[in-house]
Amino acid sequence: MEKPRRFFQFRAFVSLLTAICFAMAVISGAVLFLAPSGRGAGRAWAFWGLSRRQWEEQHVWFCLIFTIVGLIHLILNIRPILYYLKIVGIKTYRFRLEWLAALAVGAVVFAGTYYRWKPFAAFLELPRRMTEPSRQTGGADVAARGGGQENRTGIGQMTLAEYCRQEGLEPAKAIEIFRNRGLTVQPDMTMRQIADLAGVHPSQLREILRNP
Repeated sequence: MEKPRRFFQFRAFVSLLTAICFAMAVISGAVLFLAPSGRGAGRAWAFWGLSRRQWEEQHVWFCLIFTIVGLIHLILNIRPILYYLKIVGIKTYRFRLEWLAALAVGAVVFAGTYYRWKPFAAFLELPRRMTEPSRQTGGADVAARGGGQENRTGIGQMTLAEYCRQEGLEPAKAIEIFRNRGLTVQPDMTMRQIADLAGVHPSQLREILRNP
């Protein structure tokens, strides 16, 4: 005789909510990764009717809920997880190759992102490269009109190498200046990325480089 189905199954609820939050975290993360950055981007840009700021709020909340329900899911499935940590046929916990492989992947991703190794840096610069032609065209139009406002307001979108070329500064010298302030930077990093590391607005980097 089959057991009567319960009106509300908590495990099913947790699993479905975990899947929904994961999907929304991925979607909102991808949107924010490809969204244009800049002081006016949050007001001028929208995707599926949501501004960049609204997507950021969605991302934060779905990631938060995903973390909570993920922990609950972990607790509900603790027995299978503990089984994975055991050597088959042995009731003791020992070091397994799978542990090393998982830790190695995590370490490589962390180090590659932090030190901006080629594949990681190239991927992180993808949004900037996608908008590079339009930015260059816009810059050319401003130059043709004899205006320099774009150079002043668009500093966050420029790479360190581009900024140094514009200001007649050696990239190696700029890197040394930032290193003296405890910042590890690369020529292909955007000024906004460097500003985020320094905890300042991109426009303040100009003063740092001019008066080290």
